[in-house]
Parts: sequence; structure tokens; C-alpha cells
Amino acid sequence: MDLMHRITHENDQTKKLLASQNKLPIGYAAFVKKNQAEEIMAEADKSDKRNFARFFVELGEKDGFDWMTPMRSYFLYNFLRLTVGDRILVPSPGQFSIFEVTGVPEALTQDDVNNADLGFAVTVKPIAEHLPRNNYLGSALTSKLKYRGTNLVLSTAEVDRLIETLNTKTTITDFSATKDAVVEQVQKYIIDKLTPDQLELLVKNYLENLGADKTYIPSKNGQRNDNDPVADIDVMGQFNNLGIAVYVQVKHHKGAESHAGFTHAIAQLAASRYTGIQEYDSLIPVKWLVTTAKVDSEWIEDVAPQNIRVIQNDEFATLLVESGLTINADTFTNTPE
Repeated sequence: MDLMHRITHENDQTKKLLASQNKLPIGYAAFVKKNQAEEIMAEADKSDKRNFARFFVELGEKDGFDWMTPMRSYFLYNFLRLTVGDRILVPSPGQFSIFEVTGVPEALTQDDVNNADLGFAVTVKPIAEHLPRNNYLGSALTSKLKYRGTNLVLSTAEVDRLIETLNTKTTITDFSATKDAVVEQVQKYIIDKLTPDQLELLVKNYLENLGADKTYIPSKNGQRNDNDPVADIDVMGQFNNLGIAVYVQVKHHKGAESHAGFTHAIAQLAASRYTGIQEYDSLIPVKWLVTTAKVDSEWIEDVAPQNIRVIQNDEFATLLVESGLTINADTFTNTPE
């Protein structure tokens, strides 16, 4: 059984007991003072919650304690039923701590707690302490930690999920898993649904989304005589404020990129020096290779001195997701310059 358990009652003495002896307490010191602690623990051990409540109320009538109601019996019952391995979430303002039970519930003496209203305790060890609620707790656990009663039984599954989150240091504001799933779907869409020409248009629209003043897809039949014959650019983007022109070679490939294909694409970019368009040629060239295939990391390192950025595999899909680019029918319409 896992619990949310408040320790605001006799707060100072409770914190001292937890810090010095690793004991997490609950109130009900009246039973200790009347030497009824062992009887109470034995009854909790053998009874279900309903029968314990009946016993608790009857004992209260006998002792003259009108505060001994069925609801108060439930809080004590939950606590006394804790066993080794159970987990306890302890809320504090804006934070929470989680402990694992390492012993069985025991009665405290008044000397243990300087006559504070603390009657029982259980030995624990910390799993994590003083964590921000907003970072790790979902809506369900957040609501339960707002419960004003002394304690509340939690489901094992939700506590397991919380501990897994803590172990992986994944906050609830970390959407990386969701983002990865979206990137995977975008990459699949690009590979399975788009043609090479449509991928070029998608790159063109991405450059526009980045703030390009103009974008252009050169004619496939055009060839500048002052370039090396191997030169080839698929998409161009003009960024006047940055003083750069982005030249992109686009490859709609599946699987792993061949070394021959990769080196040829790099050669096409490297050889492209002049566009014949003055407003582009007056800007500093920035060259990209965008390929949907996987590229060997050593090959990418080899071309680094050429200042060519290699965007490979699902990296372009990731850029699309991160930029929030809207993809629709207009995306695949090439408007002539």
C-alpha cells in the first residue's frame, strides 16, 4: 500500500524525528498515554478498515474521546497497515518528498517526541526529497496531494510511474517523447508521400518560414558556364539582413546514403559559385545538403572544412517540427519569381 501522508501536525517535532531517526510519525499520542498503543496496533493488524473503525469508535466512547470518529480511524488504520517496501508521498508547500518504508509501525514514547502529539511512527528511507510539484506531478497526483486529510491511499501504478519519472529525470514538461513521435511521423510522410520535387518545395517553404526575403528553385536545365559542370543547386534562399544566401542540394533518398552519392552531392555544392542573379551573388553563400537518408558521421566530419552543413536522416523533419511550419496544398505550389 502506498500513501500520501501529511506531516504538518506537530511540524517541528515531526521534522526533527524524520531528520534524526528516519522516522515518519502520525499523531494519536492519547493512546500511548493510556497504554493502548499495542492494543490498537494489534487490532489494525487483524481487522479490515470497517471493523477497525467500529473498534476505534467504541474505544473512544469508553475513553471519553468524542474526536474518535470513523474518518479519524481510517487515517490511523492506513498508517498502521504500512509494510516494508511501501512508498509514502509527503507534501509540503509547492513541493513533495517520497520515502520508502523500511520497518513496521511502532509506538513512540513521549520522551521520543518531547510530549508532542505523536503516537506512532514508521522507519523510512528517502527516495527523493523537496522536489517541485509542477515538474513531476501530473494532474491526478497533484489533486490528491491537495487532500486535506491526514493521509490518502494511492494506487501502486501511479506511484510506480512517478518513480520511473524520477529515475529518468524526465519532468512532466519534457515533451521530448511526444516530439520524437511527431518527428517520426513527419519523416515517414516525407519518405512515403512526397516526390523529390515536392521535397524541394518543402525546403523552399522552410527557408521562407525562417525569414528568407526571397526563395528560388532554379531550372533543372539551367547551367552557369562560369561554374564547374558538376555544379547544381536545388533551392536558394536570400536573407538580406544577414547578408547571406542559402544554397541547398536536396536528396529524397531512403535508407543509408551511398558514399558515391554523398560525395557527388557535396561536389555539386562545392562547385556552385555563381547563380547569375546579382542579388544572390552579392551575398555570402551558405551551403546545405538536405538528404532524407542516413549519412555516415565520419563522412560528415570529412567535409566539415568545406563549410557545408549536412542535414541528414530525420534532422530536416526535426527542423520542420521545431519551426512549427504549416504544411498544406500551397506548400507544394512553386510560385515563379
